[in-house]
Amino acid sequence: MEEAMNRLPLLAATVFLAVGCGNSDDTDNKAECQVEAIDLSGCDRSTLSVVQPEGIWNTNVIFEDGVVGPSSIRFSPGDPLLIGLSMTTKQITPDTFYLASDVTGSEGGAVRYAFSGCKASGPGQVQGVVRVCVNGATSRQGTFTATRVARREGEAVSDRVELLGEIALPRGRPTGVVAAGGYAYVMAREEGLFIYDVKDPAHPVLASELKDDDEAFTTGLISGTTLYLGTFAKGLRICDLTKPARPSCEKSVLADVTVRVDGLAKEGNLLYVASPKPRSDIVVLDVTQPSAPTLVVRYSVEGASSSAGEYPYGLAVQDSRLYVSNWSYGVSVTDVTDVATTKAPKLLGRFGGASTSALAVGKIEGVNTVFQGSDEWASSLLVLDTSHPEAIVQRGELKLRPEASLGGMELSGTTLYVANYQDGLRVYDVSTLGTPKAAGYFNTWSEADPGRGVGYLEGLQGVHVADGLVYGWETTRGLLIFRHTP
Repeated sequence: MEEAMNRLPLLAATVFLAVGCGNSDDTDNKAECQVEAIDLSGCDRSTLSVVQPEGIWNTNVIFEDGVVGPSSIRFSPGDPLLIGLSMTTKQITPDTFYLASDVTGSEGGAVRYAFSGCKASGPGQVQGVVRVCVNGATSRQGTFTATRVARREGEAVSDRVELLGEIALPRGRPTGVVAAGGYAYVMAREEGLFIYDVKDPAHPVLASELKDDDEAFTTGLISGTTLYLGTFAKGLRICDLTKPARPSCEKSVLADVTVRVDGLAKEGNLLYVASPKPRSDIVVLDVTQPSAPTLVVRYSVEGASSSAGEYPYGLAVQDSRLYVSNWSYGVSVTDVTDVATTKAPKLLGRFGGASTSALAVGKIEGVNTVFQGSDEWASSLLVLDTSHPEAIVQRGELKLRPEASLGGMELSGTTLYVANYQDGLRVYDVSTLGTPKAAGYFNTWSEADPGRGVGYLEGLQGVHVADGLVYGWETTRGLLIFRHTP
């Protein structure tokens, strides 16, 4: 359902897929998930009369057992969907907001997902009760908040950002882009690697592609004439870019231990690989010989627990300090000064704030600074002073809209480029330590685009800065190439 490298404890991963999918017409087994069975006695149902059930809504569910997960509701365009499944019931009246989806569970039972509104705070904002029933009996329940996704009030398509060119992928959805020497390399999970000639950024041209039925490409990093390709379960593929339009990707490393790669960072001759699975660690490789990396050490951040969902996702390295986004464990800072010889990274400190999946690192006004982001509901962009990693200090916070999360970011000088999903590309001036200042945007998402409304994490998913341009990957539109004019 979602295309975000499984960072979040999504409903799709924790509940929906657990019961399987498939249509069911068993109307006798939905009793406790029928609208009449849901207790709304404490609600202000009269406010539901203002609801306009149109377009695409993002929703966040909080179950009573603590499981939290964002998803989406699509009323239009296209077939109605509830949490990515066919919407089989839609009952909207002046005092009722009730949606349901019926599927067949993994063990053959009839499963219903039901959303019933309790109150509305506007035409596109509803709060209510969510319930999951198996053969008519409640198996899980909680509350939901749903908001229609729309462009920020008063905004145009763009401000100080020009879209130079774009091209949709032949197949699938992109998961990452890296660029160098007039070529952009787009990773697209099971659909492979697409290589685009972008020497004329206004007219990207597909030059070649690489597909392996046994691999799913997740992320990439270019160093000189070598492209390191992360995979979902087979470590790193190593590509020779001597012929950049048709790279040779015959070599691999870590493929024999089912290593999943979510993030890559490099400093000097050391390549750092964020691997949430199977051991939830950072693999450090010596790439003095780029085509023949050797293992230095596998490092698990001290104190982080994979059983608590504290996995490493994003990485950055600067001045022999390794910065890791560890989801609910927060940002960690590790000394890797002598890791090549001692093989002993040492944790210096961490910031255990909001769950984090993306980061960018630099020096702002001479201060070691980390920009921390998350792709959960109601996320913020935090500015952290890590000059003293044993006592990290928050210097600023930029709250994002709850319904439009943060996919990724990259710092170039004192300009921060943020992929803000349905809010598109956001550009911030961070020359002064503190809360980032708006410096431009480009709205990439529209609910009228084909294929929207399948999941919460839709729109601009990530950014990469190269050769003075900003390369973005968008879940539906594919490869986008921007130029920012301050």
